[in-house]
Amino acid sequence: MNTPTFSADIHKGKVLISSLFLFALGLAAAYMAYRGPDPNSLKAMLRNPAIFYPMTVLGALLFLGLGLLGMAKLRGGSPLRAGPEGLDLSGDIKIRWNDIAGIERYTDFTTPSLNGYKVLLKDADRFLAAHRDHRLYKRMLSTHSTVSTPVVVYTNSLQMDHDRFQRVVGHYLATGAG
Repeated sequence: MNTPTFSADIHKGKVLISSLFLFALGLAAAYMAYRGPDPNSLKAMLRNPAIFYPMTVLGALLFLGLGLLGMAKLRGGSPLRAGPEGLDLSGDIKIRWNDIAGIERYTDFTTPSLNGYKVLLKDADRFLAAHRDHRLYKRMLSTHSTVSTPVVVYTNSLQMDHDRFQRVVGHYLATGAG
């Protein structure tokens, strides 16, 4: 029995460079907080301690946190898998093949550089009801009202063979697996 599978990986180079950049910004903000405000600065934000310390500490925590979050993402598994069970999105959302009507290429109308796939569901309302407690429920609801499906998978930051993905998806949709 032929059971093709597909797995996309995070583009580790992009994520690593972004994480290191955010981490460097966090270290710079932490150093600025350590050094303290400059009483001779022309900018009130850099001169007034009541503004300077909250802004630099908040910036340091935010950038360091985002940098560490990016580093942790590098250790994670595949964000997009297709196999006999269905589509697996980061291990967080799993959609069986018999719930999928089709998958189409998608370009975001608000940001044309964002592209990926629209997962067309046979019963989107049932899917939304089943995922009412999901952390991304509001985003799925908004996507459903604007794009007509609650599931859009952006592939900009993924290293993947789009042709192979299409073949695997086509195989399971044609066989009615699920």
